[in-house]
This record gives sequence, C-alpha cells and structure tokens, in this order.
Amino acid sequence: MEPDFLSPEWIAALDARAQTLEALADVADGPVVIEQQVRTAAGEVAYHLVLGPGPARVVAGRAVAPDLTLLSTHDAARRIRAGVANAQACLADGTLRLRGNPEVLTRRADLLAGAGALLAGPR
Repeated sequence: MEPDFLSPEWIAALDARAQTLEALADVADGPVVIEQQVRTAAGEVAYHLVLGPGPARVVAGRAVAPDLTLLSTHDAARRIRAGVANAQACLADGTLRLRGNPEVLTRRADLLAGAGALLAGPR
C-alpha cells in the first residue's frame, strides 16, 4: 500500500526510489536542486530533489539554495501526480508558479525528464 501523498512516509518512499534510478545518478556537471512547496489546508509541505553528485535524493523540507522552486496548490500537485493535468496547464491557471532559474528546465531537460517520472510516482 502506498503511503498518503505528501506524508513523511511518502517522501521517504520517493527518496528510496530516487536512489535506485540510474538515469538520475552521477550528474557530471554539478548538482541540480529542485524544491516543491505545496500549500495544503494544514499549511505547507516542502521537499526537494537533489540530482548529483551520486544517487538522486529526495529530502523533506526546504532546500538551502534551490535552483528552481515549484509552488503549487494541493489540488494542482494531486492533478499533476494523477496525470490529469500537466505543469503547463497549472502554470497557465495560476495553481503552479516557478521561482528561481527556470532556465534550468531547458539546460537540464534530459535529466529532468527522468525526474518527472520519479515525482509522478506510481498512480
């Protein structure tokens, strides 16, 4: 049984999965840190993905210096994860915002494609 979405157990399971994905391992030109902050009825859930060097990691809480931060509503995060919405649609409707350097998305598109599958997780 999968842990509840955005729970500490879910983040830990995501981290365990991230460490096994070879496509996300050993980034040669320095780490990429992507943070997600999700506004929920109970407050905020934040976690960040660290890509390189070494195995990818998913860490609970905010990152010290993320390259890019995704800020979303709980509903948008659920819809994206379920595959019924994509980031572009949520950006357009204002339920997802970016902070930081969005150029990292184009500069590291190959790496981030693998990260997208990880963050979507099992449906």
